Amino acid sequence: MNALTTALRVLRWAVDGTGPPPGGPLQHTAALIDPGADVHRALAELIRRFAAQHGAGRPPFGDPEPAGAGGVLLAAAIGGRMDPDSACAVAEALPPPALSVRDGGWCDALARHAVVAPFLDALPRLPGATPQGAAGTGRATAETYERRISEVLLDASPLTAVLHHPASGPLSRGATGAVRTAGALVRRPGGHRFLCHALADWPGRAPVLDWRSQLLARLSADHPEVVLDTCLTARLRYGAEWDLRIREARRQLALRSLPDDLTLATVRFWAPLADLARRHSGLAAARPLLTGHQPAVGLVRRYRLTPSATG
Repeated sequence: MNALTTALRVLRWAVDGTGPPPGGPLQHTAALIDPGADVHRALAELIRRFAAQHGAGRPPFGDPEPAGAGGVLLAAAIGGRMDPDSACAVAEALPPPALSVRDGGWCDALARHAVVAPFLDALPRLPGATPQGAAGTGRATAETYERRISEVLLDASPLTAVLHHPASGPLSRGATGAVRTAGALVRRPGGHRFLCHALADWPGRAPVLDWRSQLLARLSADHPEVVLDTCLTARLRYGAEWDLRIREARRQLALRSLPDDLTLATVRFWAPLADLARRHSGLAAARPLLTGHQPAVGLVRRYRLTPSATG
């Protein structure tokens, strides 16, 4: 096995969507630049399935350009994560796609996200293997390596930075770059629907929820329809889950003890809608199907919660 077979295994895992992400060696990384027919087919299948499942359209976001090497290199980095230095070096060698409303690069950005997003979602469930260089230092050091790789992957995948949360490293593009990417995405074919659907679920992670509330707050001035349609999608597609989480948050907030971060982040997600309704009282009437959000908005106002700051 080498870096190419490692990348292929991860691409096929991302298509299949079951089990933990596979691992493998990172020898002969030069072969990743021209990976061959099997890898190209696996990448094309991943892009096709992910775009169809998440409403990105065909071609994704109206971008006719084929995906570059981004998804392949990030797949290799994920598979080689037990060698963190080499894995980070592979991901860091990848230049970010130049995304704008008119230019290409969106298909490659979707390929990167389709590889990185399921890996980040799987992180809490990954087996506790010890990365190279961390022997005898325990799970805490393994988690440090995971955070390091996650930050590198987030910085290399601009759509994941928008939908999950941006990297926070001193050299990362951070929140400002993610907001810029989101603003360009909503102007691309299929981008508005893709963004609103991707932001609407309850991910069960405080940093993700806090980032999403901040992103919606930043977009609300120029794109209030993104806030409305994200919240509408949250109610229509995930209403039962949100109702459960808001009831739990209400109970936690009523206790004398300090609430945990996830409780606060769950309620803060609805702060941009509460603020939009306060500033433009008739705006929500444009979405007559947007109902059931009042308990969450009521908690936002009662406890004076606002989106928390992110780098």
